[in-house]
Amino acid sequence: MKLTQGPAGLLWFLLFHLRTVGGKVVNDFQECSWFFQGKVPPQGFENNSSDNLVRICQKYKDHYHFATLYRTDLRTPVYSAYRYPCSMGEEEEAHNPSPWFHEPQIDDLSLPDEMVNNINSHGELQALNSDYEDEEYQRGHMYPFSLNNKTSATSTCTLTNAVPMTQGDNMNWYHEAEAVVAKLARTCHKSGRLMYLVTGSANPTEKKLKNRVSIPGSVWTTFCCTFPQDQNNDPCQSSPVNEELEGEHEVTYDKDFSYAFMKDLESEAKPEYLTVSEVQHRLGVDNIFNGCGTDSQDEGEISKEIEELINQIKMNIDGQEIKEDIVPQMPSEDNIATDDDDLVMKQNETPMEQTREEINEAISPSIINILLAPFEMFANATMTLAHLVAAVLRVFQVLAVTCLRIPYGIIYDSASCLAIMAKYLFVTVFSVPQDLLSIMFSIASDTANAISCVGRLFKYLVRIL
Repeated sequence: MKLTQGPAGLLWFLLFHLRTVGGKVVNDFQECSWFFQGKVPPQGFENNSSDNLVRICQKYKDHYHFATLYRTDLRTPVYSAYRYPCSMGEEEEAHNPSPWFHEPQIDDLSLPDEMVNNINSHGELQALNSDYEDEEYQRGHMYPFSLNNKTSATSTCTLTNAVPMTQGDNMNWYHEAEAVVAKLARTCHKSGRLMYLVTGSANPTEKKLKNRVSIPGSVWTTFCCTFPQDQNNDPCQSSPVNEELEGEHEVTYDKDFSYAFMKDLESEAKPEYLTVSEVQHRLGVDNIFNGCGTDSQDEGEISKEIEELINQIKMNIDGQEIKEDIVPQMPSEDNIATDDDDLVMKQNETPMEQTREEINEAISPSIINILLAPFEMFANATMTLAHLVAAVLRVFQVLAVTCLRIPYGIIYDSASCLAIMAKYLFVTVFSVPQDLLSIMFSIASDTANAISCVGRLFKYLVRIL
C-alpha cells in the first residue's frame, strides 16, 4: 500500500492504523499452530465445504491471539481455537471496539492482512456490523471476551469470531458454559497445565440476518487440559498471568482431562455436558484434539470426575455474585457494538436472578395464611348467612300454611323473630371487617333470641293444630 508523503500522509497513516487489527488469511495454520493441542488443527471439518472455508490467524497489535476456521457461504465461524492462559499485548484494560472488526482479506486476498473496523465497510463473503442492526439477535462470541484479558480480550470482538444468538441464548450460554469453563481453565492452570479450547457453531438453520448471515442451530465448546507437547515457538508460554483472574479459592484437580458443552439454540434447554468424543460424533468429525493425554477408556471415567468438579464449581458460582475476575467490565456505547452482548451480562442477568431468589424466600406459608385469613372469614360468614336464609324460608313456609289461623301473639312473636333475623343479617354483612370475637358474640346472642322466638312459635302452632 502506497502512502502519501508529508504531514498529511503521516496523519492519514496514523488514523488508519489506529483503527486496524491484524487478521491474516492463511493457507494453513502453521503461523499460529500453538493454539491447537499438539499443534494439530481439528480434523474432519473440511470434508464437505472446503471451497467455502478460510483459515484466519487472528492478529491484533503485532500478536496472534487465536485461530478461526470461517465459512464464507454461511458468513459464520466454524470454530475458533484459543488457549488459557494467553493474554498478550500492551493494553492495560480490554475494550470493546466500535464498530466490531471485520476481515477485508476474506473478500480480496490482494488487500493488506489487516482487519478493520470501518463504519462504511463492505464484504460479500463475511458478516458486517450492519447485518446486526435492527435485529433481535446479538453477536455471540466463540472465543469469549471474558476468558483472557488485555489486548487478547479486545481481539475477540471481531465478526469472524461471532454467530447470531438471541439475548436469552447468549446469557444462558455464558452462565451455564463460559463461566464454568473459565473456572475449569483456572483449575487446569493451577495444576501447572494449559487449557486448549475449541468453540464453534453447527447445524445451520434456514433463518438468516438480512438474508446473509446464517443463524446456527447449536453451539459447542470443547476443552483439553494437558501439558504442551512442544514448548518451542509458543508465545502463550511466555505471556504474563493476571493473578486477579486466577483467584485464591479455585477448586483443584491434578490430572489431564477433556470435556465439552453443547447447546441447542432452537430451544430454551440448558447446555448438555458431553465428552469430546460425543461432540465429535454429533458433528461428524474425526478429532478435535490430538489425544489430550487420555485414551478413550479413560475419557468416560475422567468425565464423571469432571462432572463432580463442575457441580462443585457451579455451587460456588451460585453461592456468590459472578465477580469481575470472570466478567471484565466494558464501557457501554450507544450503538450496535454493545447491544446487550455477553460482555455486559453480569449487570443484566445476576440482579434479576437474585431478585427472584429473594422473592421465593420471602413467600413463606405463614405469610400466605395471613393473606388468606380475610377470605376464610368471609367464607365462614357466607355459610352462616346461607343457614340463616334457609331458616327464614322455613319460617315463611310455616307462616304460609297457618297465616289464616295465626293469633295476635304469633304475629307479634314472628315479627320479633324477623326483626332479630334482619339484625343478624345486617351484622353479618356489614360487620365482617370488625373484630371477629365481637361478631361471634353478637351472632350467638341473636341466635339464642331467635331460638327462643321459634320455640314460642311452635308453642302457638301446637295450640292451633
